[in-house]
Amino acid sequence: MFKKGLPILLASMLFASPTFAAKHDGAKHVQKSYLVVKKEEAKKKQELAKQKKEELAKQKMLKNKLAELNKKLSKIEVRLNEISTALEAFSKPTEQQAEQTTQSEQTTQPTEETTQVVNEQDSVAVTTQDSVAVTTTEQSTVVQSDEDDEAEKQEELDKWFGKLVATSNQLKAVKNEIRALEKRVSKNDVNVQALKEKVKVLEEKVQQNKKKLLELL
Repeated sequence: MFKKGLPILLASMLFASPTFAAKHDGAKHVQKSYLVVKKEEAKKKQELAKQKKEELAKQKMLKNKLAELNKKLSKIEVRLNEISTALEAFSKPTEQQAEQTTQSEQTTQPTEETTQVVNEQDSVAVTTQDSVAVTTTEQSTVVQSDEDDEAEKQEELDKWFGKLVATSNQLKAVKNEIRALEKRVSKNDVNVQALKEKVKVLEEKVQQNKKKLLELL
C-alpha cells in the first residue's frame, strides 16, 4: 500500500517544490515573450505594407495629376498660338486692302485729267460734271467699304480679346492647381518645377498678346 502511494506522493512533492514552480513559470514567460515578439513583427509588417500602399497611391495620384496639368497647359498653349497668329494677320495689310488702294489711285487719276480738259474747253463742261459725279460716287463707295471693314476688324479684335481673357483665366486656374500639388509633394520635385517653368513661358505669351491687342485697338 505504501509502495503504490509513493510515486503519487513524490510527484505531488515535485510539483509543489519551489524549484519546479520556478522552471515552469520561466517556460511560460519565454513562450509569452515569443508570442509578443511575433505579434510585434506582424504589426510592423502590416504597418510597412500600409505605408507602401499609401506611397504607391501617392505616386499614382501624382502621375495622373501631372498628366492632367500637362494636358491643360498644352491646350492653353495651342489657344495662345492661335491668338498670336490671328493678331499677327491683323497687323499686316491684306492683299484685298492693297488692291482697293491701287484701284482708288487709278480711279482718281482720270478725274484729274478730265478736269484739266474741262478748264481748257468750256464746250465739254457737262461731260466733266458727269465724270466728277461718278468719281464722287465711287469714292463714297470706297469710304463706306473702309468703314465696314473697320467695323468688321473691330468685331474680330473684340472676339480675340475675349478669347485671350478666357485663356488667361484658365492659365491662372492651372497655376493654382500646381501650387496645391506642390504642398502635397516635395517643393523640389522635378516634374512640378517643369510645370512651373511652362506656366512662366505661357504667361509671357499672354502678355505679348495683350500688348499686340492694345496696339491694334
